[in-house]
Amino acid sequence: MRTTRLALLALVAGLSAVRPAAAQTLPTGPVRALDGQLLVNGEAVVTISQEDQEAYFNYTDYEHNALRMFQLALAGSWQPARRLAFVGEVRTEDFDQANAYAAYVRVRPWVHHEFDIQVGRIPPTFGAYGRRAYATDNTVIGYPLAYQYLTSLHPDAAPATAADLLRMRGRGWLSSFPVGDSTPSPGVPLVTAFRWDTGVQAHWKTDSVDLTGAVTRGTLSDPRFKDNNHSPQVSGRAAYRPATGVILGASAAHGAWLSDSVADLVDQTSRRYGQTALGADAEYSRDHLLIRSELGWSRWSVPFATSMPSGVNLDALGAWDEARRKWTPRFFTAARVDRLGFSRTPGDVTGVDWDAPVMRVEGVLGLYLQRNLVARVGLQFNDRNGGRVHQRTYVAAQLAFWF
Repeated sequence: MRTTRLALLALVAGLSAVRPAAAQTLPTGPVRALDGQLLVNGEAVVTISQEDQEAYFNYTDYEHNALRMFQLALAGSWQPARRLAFVGEVRTEDFDQANAYAAYVRVRPWVHHEFDIQVGRIPPTFGAYGRRAYATDNTVIGYPLAYQYLTSLHPDAAPATAADLLRMRGRGWLSSFPVGDSTPSPGVPLVTAFRWDTGVQAHWKTDSVDLTGAVTRGTLSDPRFKDNNHSPQVSGRAAYRPATGVILGASAAHGAWLSDSVADLVDQTSRRYGQTALGADAEYSRDHLLIRSELGWSRWSVPFATSMPSGVNLDALGAWDEARRKWTPRFFTAARVDRLGFSRTPGDVTGVDWDAPVMRVEGVLGLYLQRNLVARVGLQFNDRNGGRVHQRTYVAAQLAFWF
């Protein structure tokens, strides 16, 4: 409760500080300097809901509750030359330390072609959801399960047997395994929406085609600044716009996800245990209606240290549909239906999903107080086939401002 009050006070104070005396309205655009070479923008988001110390449906890999969070972000872009730009973004959640969310150099070899190369902590390549810049691009308050919900898996630990894996079923918010680092800690999602990876990315765009490819140090579920297995991830996404308001996308990624320290304990042949992912997304917008759909499949190769050290395949499939309708220039409604499922447990224990399937339904009512200041109130229902708590419904409110 103290964090929520501090977040509200900080947001109100911040908004008051930037309010011009003459117009009495919040700023609506980025700050420009150095003849337009320097561009600075930011975002402040307060999300409030009831405490949750049992179910952890909305827990993130930064150990925060996505429905009880204060987020601040400040981003900047300096373009000293037509072909060169330096881009960075700093974020903080719940007044924790500030983290470099983005920090990369963008080079555009040809001024008249939309082709660029980005090096550093780069934007996501896989999927559509992770590429959206602001909280208001999210149709509802919560995050899609595939980008937020934590499985029990760890890049720095492994189960000894299938029984160890099943003991952590539905416990991704605080799971542990006996091989490697056995300290209980949050697991990984299919794709994290809270961290960007480090590497090199190439991007080419035309009026109808958008292609992106990247080589990074981490994987979708575990982006990294420091490498932990000396085996990079390769990822790519292709998007096609066949008509105005229609976007069709496909993504793929593959890379080693388990750290060398664990792999060496399990298999002395230095086998690489990888994460492979495929995704598809679609968007349709017309007039005041926006419809989005996305699907993400992930396969982790995971060793059972004593029973199957060569590794078993653990699959997960997340899929969701969402829609938003603007009824007036200020008022809108939105909803998302979301499901995350898991494959059967291989090895000496069969017939049970290796993690607990989850279903989520969420709806919101929203009001634009200003073009870049939106208030939302929503209801989120979660159902899980396992874990300590099987069902939980949350009421949440959110105020988001960006410039």
